[in-house]
Amino acid sequence: MRALTGLLVFLTIASAAGAQTFRGGINGIVTDQTGAILPGADVKATNDATGLSYSTTSSTAGAFTFADLPLGDYTIVVSESGFETITIRGVRVSAGAIYTVSVRLNVAQIEANVQVSAAAVAVETTSTTLTNVLSTRTVQDLPLNGRDFSQMLALTPGFSGYEGGGAASMNGSRSNQFNWQIEGTDNNDQWFNIKAVNQGGINSIPGVLLPLDSVEEYSVQTQASAETGRNPGGAVNLIIKSGTNQPRGSAYYYNRNEALAALSPFAPTDSPKNKLRNEHYGFSLGGPIERDKTFFFTTYEHQNFVIGNQALR
Repeated sequence: MRALTGLLVFLTIASAAGAQTFRGGINGIVTDQTGAILPGADVKATNDATGLSYSTTSSTAGAFTFADLPLGDYTIVVSESGFETITIRGVRVSAGAIYTVSVRLNVAQIEANVQVSAAAVAVETTSTTLTNVLSTRTVQDLPLNGRDFSQMLALTPGFSGYEGGGAASMNGSRSNQFNWQIEGTDNNDQWFNIKAVNQGGINSIPGVLLPLDSVEEYSVQTQASAETGRNPGGAVNLIIKSGTNQPRGSAYYYNRNEALAALSPFAPTDSPKNKLRNEHYGFSLGGPIERDKTFFFTTYEHQNFVIGNQALR
């Protein structure tokens, strides 16, 4: 009975999680060359990096939806008996964004497969939610003080202040009115109502617990719908990397040292520089366990910092 109860609880949690949209999605409508809807068309979305496939059929209104997809580039294949098969490559799924694909199938004169670029894919225009997404490359290349992910808020329209110092604002809201999430789960401190991971620190150097090399995408939603909720300032969501069919990794070392800094303006000119040393080093590694089926990703980061108080004479 205990085992059965545990299974039922797990299924309930899994069903609830399926309703979240913290990742991304693809939707569209299938029509023929005259614009008439085509119900029952087979639609398949394949992740180019992992080879994982997702299948559905168009509804009686010709519509199809892939919700809560893992991030990455997808190839969409749409087929229907008596019509040409169409393949759309390079459809990008980003955190918090839904992309619309309009598919028009022509009557097949002979067996044919039409290849289409995703350059014409449009962002969903039926929602008022504003989503700002930073890609993996942007996350890795940004010069962030102390490698703190929260400082990327500064790239979002409507932002003011400095998040590293706890004085940030979005669209005029208070500094504690952000809804911080990791993979759609709560990352809010229950007492101060600020981010739970990477809070605190000294001299604007945060206590980093989440390595930047583990972040796939950084998404900020403003004017979000009720499903995001909680705080009016905006929803910040981090999507963590996963392994792919291609083994990939990184190793790094960062050092902030007073030897490369100027003397404090409050210190006598003949006094030694105040110690300010912050070290970050670590690695990340991901790859396949079984190609097109099972993957792994791991990361490790260590931080050492020494901060001295400037003596005045």
